[in-house]
Amino acid sequence: MGQGRRENRRGLTLVELAVGMAVLTVGVLSFIQVLVASSRAERKNNELARATQAARQTLESIDAEAFGQAFRRFNDTGDDDPGGANTAPGKHFAIEGLSALPGDADGFAGEVIFPTLPNAPESLREDIASTELGMPRDLNGDNVIDAANHATDYWMLPVIVRVRWRSASGPGVYELKSVIGNY
Repeated sequence: MGQGRRENRRGLTLVELAVGMAVLTVGVLSFIQVLVASSRAERKNNELARATQAARQTLESIDAEAFGQAFRRFNDTGDDDPGGANTAPGKHFAIEGLSALPGDADGFAGEVIFPTLPNAPESLREDIASTELGMPRDLNGDNVIDAANHATDYWMLPVIVRVRWRSASGPGVYELKSVIGNY
């Protein structure tokens, strides 16, 4: 009688097979979830790398300009471009592989921000209240913070290069803040 029982126990029972399949399924699903999360993280890192590189290149371009022309070449109006109307890069720039946020008026992911008024982008102002830009600040070194246009007499230029893009994981934002000086 003892040997009959041993022969019946050689195969897997249905319960053991079901438990094994459940463990295997959980393992495979966990592995797939890790792969998906890794892919999303890689995409996000690639987007951030593109944004960082574009912002740095733009800031380097501003810094490489003849200092007195940097503001006029990268502000939000083409009327004051040093080489003639609408010949300069301007405030907005595209970034390969990144799309502007939905509803972005200009359709570009990148922008350059100076201390200007919204209705007067050609006027570089000292009296703008902006903690992001470290303003108000004396831009022309006369020890007076005034409401005049300093687009032609500044020796210090606060700038933010901002990239905002639509990402699969939500909106992405990257900013570089700097003060370019002509000392």
